[in-house]
Amino acid sequence: MVSRESVDEVFLPDKDDCLEYLREQRWPEEVMCPHCESADTIKKGTTRKGAQRYRCHNCDSIFNDLTETIFAEHKLSLPEMFHIIRGMEEDKTSQITQELDRTYKTVLDFVHEVQDALDDDPEFDLTGVCEADEVYVVAGEKGTKQASPRSRGLKKKGRGTFESDKPPVVTLVRRSDGRVRFLVREDLEDVDEDIVEYGDEDDPAILCTDQYSIYDGIDEYDEIDGHLAINHDEHYVVGDAHTNSCENRHSFLRNWLRRFRGVSKHHLQGYLNFFSLTLNTDRWFEKILSTDFYR
Repeated sequence: MVSRESVDEVFLPDKDDCLEYLREQRWPEEVMCPHCESADTIKKGTTRKGAQRYRCHNCDSIFNDLTETIFAEHKLSLPEMFHIIRGMEEDKTSQITQELDRTYKTVLDFVHEVQDALDDDPEFDLTGVCEADEVYVVAGEKGTKQASPRSRGLKKKGRGTFESDKPPVVTLVRRSDGRVRFLVREDLEDVDEDIVEYGDEDDPAILCTDQYSIYDGIDEYDEIDGHLAINHDEHYVVGDAHTNSCENRHSFLRNWLRRFRGVSKHHLQGYLNFFSLTLNTDRWFEKILSTDFYR
């Protein structure tokens, strides 16, 4: 079998097909002005890239299929950008670079742009029984000019930090549907404040954690109705008290990051935002094309 890396030519989707698919995902019912959200629009020719142009009768603005999306005003073609996004789940950036015959920086900059567009997940909140647990991910200064060779001395004992190139990641899982959110932290001080931001005072959650002291007193917040802490030195499951869902996501996370052979800690949150999207829905590509993430 011939590997993908040995293929000289990559077959990109048709530009018109990409534009039509983007329109279907962005405006499934009718075209809406991105400036005032009015549906009172008319077609107004096309752009040089072939995108349909529109005029809004409500606010008199002119916009097109790509306005206020991650695809607007880009040197990459729309088929190339579709190909990059599709490849982000499984392929290394260097492989996509070879397939498109583009510079590594051009492809990587667009990958980061997509990741940054996923900065928050509007569908994630802490309701019902939820879990929180921490994992430490190896991530350094990859891709920066000031990066220096990593010391290969004995590993330091203790928990990692952002400064030591092993930033802590807090994983939140909603058990009702398995939806996950990863939070990259410089350290774990006051992490409870970040966690409760995803809660709702009107529908407080029951939070399951280990006995790490960072979670002490978290049930004093109005967003948390109860706190179940499991002592992993004695048990892994006691009734509803366990963090097995988080441990499961950590296993997937480590395997997924391993394929990149190191990522920059400064872009780690973006990588995890994208990864959580792929875990949360099979239709992650369509989600990226929708307006929810970049309006």
